[in-house]
Amino acid sequence: MPEPPVAQPVIRPPQFRLRTLLIVVTLSACVFAMTQWLTPIGWIAFVLLVACIALHVAGNAIGTRLRRIGDRPPDFTPSQVAAGLPQPHQFAPVTRLGQRHSLGWSIILATVLGVLLGGTGGGVWTWISSRGPAGPLPIAIGVLAFAVLGGLAAFAAVAFTQVLLGAIWQALYPPPVSELPSQPDR
Repeated sequence: MPEPPVAQPVIRPPQFRLRTLLIVVTLSACVFAMTQWLTPIGWIAFVLLVACIALHVAGNAIGTRLRRIGDRPPDFTPSQVAAGLPQPHQFAPVTRLGQRHSLGWSIILATVLGVLLGGTGGGVWTWISSRGPAGPLPIAIGVLAFAVLGGLAAFAAVAFTQVLLGAIWQALYPPPVSELPSQPDR
């Protein structure tokens, strides 16, 4: 029996020391104390700046570690690699979920209904919640914005529900092997 492949070095989750944690907590306390001098827009801009810097540093550290790991060629022999690959009989059969097909008229009707209901609700809500008499421009903007949101929400809800029900149906009643498409080359 061939030996299993030797494990490659993997990337570990980020780690930090207690000193780093205390510095971050102290800086956070100083930043929160500055809220009395910053406007809300300035506060959001400051938080965005700090987040961008922190994410840039984290991405740089992870990228450097990945580059260091990825520069080494694998220490596997061809027989070890072949022994570690799954064989075709170890795969599950290919299902219909991998095929591309239209979601049908129900998605179109649901999206149109979502646009109509969202637009109507947005217009009514803008008219009711405005401080003074609402003009036609704010109502039109409310109708347009909520029509787009209603259409997107209806499309997402119906599409996800339709795919979920199709997956459940196919899991409960799998098609015969003769109707399944052929397995792709892996």
